[in-house]
Amino acid sequence: MKKILVLVLALIMACSCVCFVSAEETVKITYFGNNAMSGSGELSGGLGKYFADRGLTIEVVPYSTEKLQAQLASGDLADVMWLEQQEMLIAAESGLILPLDEYLPQLPAIEFNSALFEPAFNYARQFNSNGTDNLYYIGRVGASSMNVMADTERHAIKMNWKVYAEAGHPAFSTLEEIIPVLQKMKEIYPQTVDGVPTYGINLFSDFDTNYFWNIGSIYSITGKDVTYLPYGIEYDILTQSGKSIFAEGSEYYHGLQFLYQMNQAGLVDPDSLSQTRSAAWAKIDTGAALAGWSADPGWENQGYYPVVFDSFIPSYSIAQSFPTGGYCISAKCQNVDAALKLINILADEKCLLELVSGYEGEDMRWTYNEEGVPTITAAFAEALNNGTELSIDPDKNIEFWNIMHLLSPGVINSYGVSYNYTLWPSYYEVTYNTDLAKDWTETYGYPYLKALLEDKDWTIAAQSEGFSAFLTADDDITIMTKAALKDIIVPASWRMVFAADETEFNAIWEEMKTKCESLGIDSLIQMKLDDIATARATLASLSE
Repeated sequence: MKKILVLVLALIMACSCVCFVSAEETVKITYFGNNAMSGSGELSGGLGKYFADRGLTIEVVPYSTEKLQAQLASGDLADVMWLEQQEMLIAAESGLILPLDEYLPQLPAIEFNSALFEPAFNYARQFNSNGTDNLYYIGRVGASSMNVMADTERHAIKMNWKVYAEAGHPAFSTLEEIIPVLQKMKEIYPQTVDGVPTYGINLFSDFDTNYFWNIGSIYSITGKDVTYLPYGIEYDILTQSGKSIFAEGSEYYHGLQFLYQMNQAGLVDPDSLSQTRSAAWAKIDTGAALAGWSADPGWENQGYYPVVFDSFIPSYSIAQSFPTGGYCISAKCQNVDAALKLINILADEKCLLELVSGYEGEDMRWTYNEEGVPTITAAFAEALNNGTELSIDPDKNIEFWNIMHLLSPGVINSYGVSYNYTLWPSYYEVTYNTDLAKDWTETYGYPYLKALLEDKDWTIAAQSEGFSAFLTADDDITIMTKAALKDIIVPASWRMVFAADETEFNAIWEEMKTKCESLGIDSLIQMKLDDIATARATLASLSE
């Protein structure tokens, strides 16, 4: 078995040569991602060195929807851009991006995973090319990370378990019933040892690019999907149906009402409106949060563990539709080979393993076990157990670059695991072996949350629709209407969270609803629901 794995690894190394060729001189290319997480400026430090060793200098153009539209209007695109469907089709029709078919032989990592990419490419040529049958973009492929995780990833409320245990593990049935629980926890732990006040939820505003981002914390634990919120649609994953966010009994209203009640109880971080996601994350990292809401995986090693309650409906994707957008190369790119090299790296198993999990080595986060499978090292396991940071040589430290990789973390790669170490069995063996984890297991009687949910046949909203690839791209009027609605809904949602009383809360809601109706939100919703119905029928017809 070990010899076979060694041969497989050798094959990967040979086919992914761009990851192992150093260059004394680098070629500079510009990069524009799909959200604000990709950062700004020239990559430096260990991350910059990683790409420099592969002959590239990456300059990140800071993301904003305004900057995206300006690039499309001027025709001066970044060398490599992530474009969603509508923008991609506009760019393709205007000749702003290159057809990529002739360049595919220069992408060995994609060829290596052709079984994943080819169906997506065939879809893109047939349904998403303005009728040209050209391939204009390369999107992410692969299964959901739930295939390899022991948890529900980001879709659960994760309590500051030490404080929750001190409070006596109080049970609750509904969202509203968590409020006195968090109040009790705040009484026990009002501030960190450094004097930072603690709160029940730490919101942030810099991700409000298309809708009120923080409602996702509520949606993802109540079986709803945020995908169609820019159209004003609340999509129920269990019933596969949508309705207006202003409909009677909407989870959007309920979620805002809950956040308002949390604020009234003194449990919402007052910095929420102005702070960034990274600032909110830092507070969780230092224990200043009483709970993490629908947050990133890996919080267990920060002392946060999930809780279950009667109305909890975790939601996640178990399958992905064909990607309708992805990485494109500007027609004005001066060095297409360099742009292709970057795209290839973002699809390469070995490179992604290093970019996300770091370099291999006994003194690093991971190394190969005797079967040739990546596993966390004894040094990293000790650091996790002690709640400390692993000391890594600065020259070997690759800072995580939060961009869209072309292989989903749920892909079980040729090494036998995901490229993200927080999804490895060896990682969970450690993170669920701490005193806090043992207390969690004693409380619930299961090794981790996924085991509990599966054993109890818990209601889970599993998104496996696949129809989204067949949705109609937004026209200019739809794009402008969505932007106008966002400018109404997002500020009003924030105002409702921080409303002085229920009278003001409901007055803002009615004002927001009236303004949105005057912009034609009901027609927009019906148009999109009809589009979804047509897309579902198209998908079904392909299976007949």
